[in-house]
Amino acid sequence: MRPLFALALLLALASCSDPYPLSPTGGSATSPTSIGKSVQNVVVFIEPHPGDRIEFVSAEPVGTLGDTIVRFFFSPGITAPNGDHVVGQKLEPLAGASVSVDRNVPAGGQNSVGIVAELTPRSAGTFSLSDIRLHYRINGLPEQVKQGISVIFTICAADPAPAACEASPPP
Repeated sequence: MRPLFALALLLALASCSDPYPLSPTGGSATSPTSIGKSVQNVVVFIEPHPGDRIEFVSAEPVGTLGDTIVRFFFSPGITAPNGDHVVGQKLEPLAGASVSVDRNVPAGGQNSVGIVAELTPRSAGTFSLSDIRLHYRINGLPEQVKQGISVIFTICAADPAPAACEASPPP
């Protein structure tokens, strides 16, 4: 009886695992585009804890993507001319990118970085990136994999580009 209790306890604890470093889903973005024309959007926001170093290995798309090319980029936070912290304007290769926050820096949005998805439709339709599977390392520990997304990203493609885009793909 005790081994079953221990197993149940472990399963319960695993189901309550911390989503860090991924932020939870908080919104959605839609973009109309032409077939073959790329569209980009920040899909994951990450706020490293002070003292942490996160190294990005790769990302895999999850969703209704059909005949769409998906590429991911790392986007470090930058300071805009007005002093705001902005994510999504500067893009770097995701594989091998890293971010670290000094232990003495307070936690907060000023530490945020992002992962940008670029979707390029190769046929007409509505395509939705509803999750990504992120491979990363924290503080040099073994590679971890988590699935999540901050912004669900939907595009609709036609030639010419449609004037508007549905929020979610048709059934």
